[in-house]
Amino acid sequence: MKVLLRLCFIAVLISSLEADTCEEREEKVVLVSSAYEIDVRSCLLNPNEKKGTIIWYKNDSKTPISMEVDSRIHQHKDKLWFVPAKVEDSGHYYCAVRNSTYCLKIKIAIKFVQHEPNLCYNAEAIFTQKLPIARDGQLVCPYLDFFRDEKHELPKIQWHKDCKPLLLDNVNFTGLTNRLIMTNVTAAHKGNYTCQASYTYLGKQYRITRVIELLTLEEDKPVKPIIVSPTNETMEASLGPCFFRLVVNKTDVSVHTGFPVGPEVPARDCFPPDLWLSVGDGSFSEN
Repeated sequence: MKVLLRLCFIAVLISSLEADTCEEREEKVVLVSSAYEIDVRSCLLNPNEKKGTIIWYKNDSKTPISMEVDSRIHQHKDKLWFVPAKVEDSGHYYCAVRNSTYCLKIKIAIKFVQHEPNLCYNAEAIFTQKLPIARDGQLVCPYLDFFRDEKHELPKIQWHKDCKPLLLDNVNFTGLTNRLIMTNVTAAHKGNYTCQASYTYLGKQYRITRVIELLTLEEDKPVKPIIVSPTNETMEASLGPCFFRLVVNKTDVSVHTGFPVGPEVPARDCFPPDLWLSVGDGSFSEN
C-alpha cells in the first residue's frame, strides 16, 4: 500500500513538472569518476533550495530514472546510484526539486573514464591537494561519505603512491579513516596518490578509486639583502639636521647618526620613508 501511495505521489509530481515551468540552473563543475566502479551523485542544492521531493532524469527525458534498486542506474532516496558506472553513462543529468509552489531543475554534467594503460587511474579524474614542506600534513580521500555502513563507518582504505602500495609504518605515513597522515613533508612526497576501497551493495562488492595529486609548497624564508654597491666601505651623508655614516660589510649594514645642531632625532625619522622601504629585510643596526 505504501509503495502504491508513493508511486501515485510521484506520478502527480511528474504531471505537475510537465505542466509547469521550472527554474533551471546548470552546475559548471564536471566531476569525473572512474568507470566500472560504484558511484553516487547528490543533487547540489543550496540550503534555501531544499524545499521538496527530488526526482532524477537522464538528459532531457521526461521519464524519471528508475527507483528499483536492482537497476544498474537508479535513484535511492535523494541520490543517483551507478552500480557500477560505465563510460557510456557519461552525459547530462537533471535533478528536480518541487513542492506545490516551487520548482527547480539542476543540470549536472557527469563523466566516467577508464584507467589509462599501465596506470591505476585516469588523469582526468585527479583531485589536487597541496601541503607545505617541513611540516606534518594529511591527504583526504574525497567523496566517500556516501559509502558509510550501517554503523556510519567509512570503508577501509588502501593507499598507493604512483600506483605502488604505500607502506603505512605509522612513522612516515599513517592511515586514519579517510586520511593519510604524513610526517615532515618533503619535496620527495610529491606525486599521485590513490586511495582504494570496496563497498558491498546488495550482497556484491564494488571498487572505489580516488586519485590525488600532491603538490608540495616551499617554505617562505626571509631573504637577506645583497649589497651591490658600495662593498666594504664607509660613506657619509648629511641630510638636514641629521648626519649619517653608512658602514657596509658584505650583507650587513649599520647606520651611525650624529646631530650637529638641535636635539637628537632618531635615525628612522631622518630617513625618507622610501629609503627605508628600499633597503629590504636585511640585518640593520642603529648606533
